[in-house]
Amino acid sequence: MNIDFHHALVALDQSEASEIIVNCLGHFIQLGTRKLTLFTSVNIPYPGGLAPEDETRYKGRLDRYREKLEAQGFEVSMVVRLKINAYAPSQIIDAAKEHEAGYIIIANRGHSKYRELLLGSTVTEVLQRCTLPVYLINISVSDEPEFEKRTFSCVRLCRDSLQNILYPTDFSPISQRAFDVLTMITPAATRNVTLLHVQASGRPGVDDPETLKSFDKTDTDRLNTLKASLSEVTGAVVQVKIAYGSPVKQILEHADDDESTMIIMGSQGRGYVSDLVLGGVCLQVIRNASIPVLIVPKDRSTGE
Repeated sequence: MNIDFHHALVALDQSEASEIIVNCLGHFIQLGTRKLTLFTSVNIPYPGGLAPEDETRYKGRLDRYREKLEAQGFEVSMVVRLKINAYAPSQIIDAAKEHEAGYIIIANRGHSKYRELLLGSTVTEVLQRCTLPVYLINISVSDEPEFEKRTFSCVRLCRDSLQNILYPTDFSPISQRAFDVLTMITPAATRNVTLLHVQASGRPGVDDPETLKSFDKTDTDRLNTLKASLSEVTGAVVQVKIAYGSPVKQILEHADDDESTMIIMGSQGRGYVSDLVLGGVCLQVIRNASIPVLIVPKDRSTGE
């Protein structure tokens, strides 16, 4: 599987959201993370378009973050990449590969009361293209009409993220890969894990009671097999659930009802309708979740 959480590349745009991410990073020791690469991509619109003092400011802020994180026991490196017409998603992914990071940490900005989509195109594109797991720290936004007056805050503290994990699965290969990650990172501190399968509206046969009964039996058996496997490596309480209807709606409702602290899921499931490269269910969950989400991509080395 070749997934390793020892080293994370942390994408920082040096906004207020970056301060929130840095304040959360100490708790990633629970994931086994010991090394952090702090990365900022700076787009220069034209040659000479960045003053020397600006470059110094970017590097100075990362240096302040580095000192804080080293005091918490991390090995920390810093990268400020200055490039004309830099495309941030590509810069983040290339930097993760260049510095041999095992996964990426980035801010996920949700919706404000005014319903503007604040999940940046950078995050969407990173998820579309990335071959590494991506941990999304969910950032809430205050509701001031003027964007410059809005403030950011962490919706759910990362220190709690491993306590009550929700794992949605459609039993596809990418869902199995996400389950393997769940097995890797579920520590003694994890109290509860919910394994959820949604009988999705639109699945052929789901509207027929007898066929649905057969689906439920098969899928419950699959969930119980996963439960038995997970229970071998964790002392957490593991429960299985079957839900019905819209996968997005059911995942989000179960996350709220069960007071989940993190969602772990694959980036693209088998689907019963045509999805984009980044699965439609995954995209809608990360846009609307109020808790951290760990997205596990398909294994492009095997096509799964």
